[in-house]
Amino acid sequence: MRPFEIIYVALIAWGAFQHLYKNEKRKNSALLYKFVFSIFLIHFFLEQSRWQMLPAYLLGITLIINYNKNISHAMKTLFFVWLLIATSLPTLVPIIKMPPLGGEYIIGSTTHHWIDEQRKEWFTDEPNDVRQIMVQFWYPGKKQKTSINTPYLDKINLRAETMAKAGKFPKQLIKHLELTKTNSYLDLQVDPTAGPLPIIIISHGITGTRHIHTSLAEKLSNNGYLVVAVDHSYDANLTIFPDGSVADYKSDITGLSDSVTIRRNQINTRESDISFIISQLQKIQTGTVKHQLNGFLDLDRIAVAGHSYGGGTSVLASYNNSQIKAALLLDGWMNPLPKNVIEKGIDQPLIYIGRPKWSDSDYPTNTDLVATLMDNSKGKNYYLNINGTLHLNYCDAPLFSPLAKYVLDVGEMNGSKSVNLINEISLQFFDQHLRADSKQSKILNKIEKHDEIIFN
Repeated sequence: MRPFEIIYVALIAWGAFQHLYKNEKRKNSALLYKFVFSIFLIHFFLEQSRWQMLPAYLLGITLIINYNKNISHAMKTLFFVWLLIATSLPTLVPIIKMPPLGGEYIIGSTTHHWIDEQRKEWFTDEPNDVRQIMVQFWYPGKKQKTSINTPYLDKINLRAETMAKAGKFPKQLIKHLELTKTNSYLDLQVDPTAGPLPIIIISHGITGTRHIHTSLAEKLSNNGYLVVAVDHSYDANLTIFPDGSVADYKSDITGLSDSVTIRRNQINTRESDISFIISQLQKIQTGTVKHQLNGFLDLDRIAVAGHSYGGGTSVLASYNNSQIKAALLLDGWMNPLPKNVIEKGIDQPLIYIGRPKWSDSDYPTNTDLVATLMDNSKGKNYYLNINGTLHLNYCDAPLFSPLAKYVLDVGEMNGSKSVNLINEISLQFFDQHLRADSKQSKILNKIEKHDEIIFN
């Protein structure tokens, strides 16, 4: 809960207790409820209202209206139950608090609409459609007095419907995400002391979105990286372009007998998205495209990171592009990869962090494919499982609510703990294998012990 929400609910609870159970003088109650109303106004205008606070709002109104009346025992019981609901609902469906960072840089973020005129868009029936994607940057920046926090999700009314459908949960569980304050600020100038910046490109999973790894992106950029997250159009949950047009999700093929074959065609499109991003970054670095990051990029230190299908995408991109120097797989899905990629492996340093087993999923062979890929890869690699996690622990989903483990594919580990641990392992991997000033990982070198981590 946010500060003025806590104050408001605490005052309501205190006022209810004093009036209903201690028969406090009504004059004092009147003064208290005037104060409650003042706090409500501050909350409403500074923090903004949200539906999870509705029972608390109604309780406050009811107490104010009835402060001068005697309340029956039955009504006292009803008020007590109502108070429990009013306090528990905003706690169970909170405004996301982004994880602490610990790095040295302020974070800037900016979003781009890029069109690849060289690729036809095969997801649509329009013969003249070409591939277009949305990408979001996070980078070390210089904060100004007028800086505005980057929203966690933009255009929430459009996104809530499609995200809820994909996750099979009520859209009300995420509509409040527009109130989340991230740790980054819109369109900052780059911090001139930070460059040249190593680059990490993040690829989301099927029905995912570029926003769903914001905590990881902020962790990395806060420590001196440029992070580029892509919406893979039509594989993403919903891609919204600047003109208001959308690329909705067109990849629902689960259960089809040839689903893996189709996914292999799609993964080539995703891999081409990564290559296109790298070519655009080259134009930014040389100044061909005017950008605040002109001259600040380290194109010799590019890595990829991906969750689920994005993990497979990251492997394929690394296999085909020697410009990529390291790869992070977050519970990566390997089944769509061509057989020869699994059998040959990749040359770059590679880390896989995932749930303990895939045997209860639709793709139980994934575990064996990961092991084979690791055995055949030539660079330094790490194969980690984390107890108490499931597939969606490897994105921001555990931060959404303490109820996430009951309605999403999230494990028993505390949500904030799992996100922080996974992000820290990811940072330490890149610090050791991507930075020019390599820093040895305490976790990966087993200097720092975590009981939840299993090294394979």
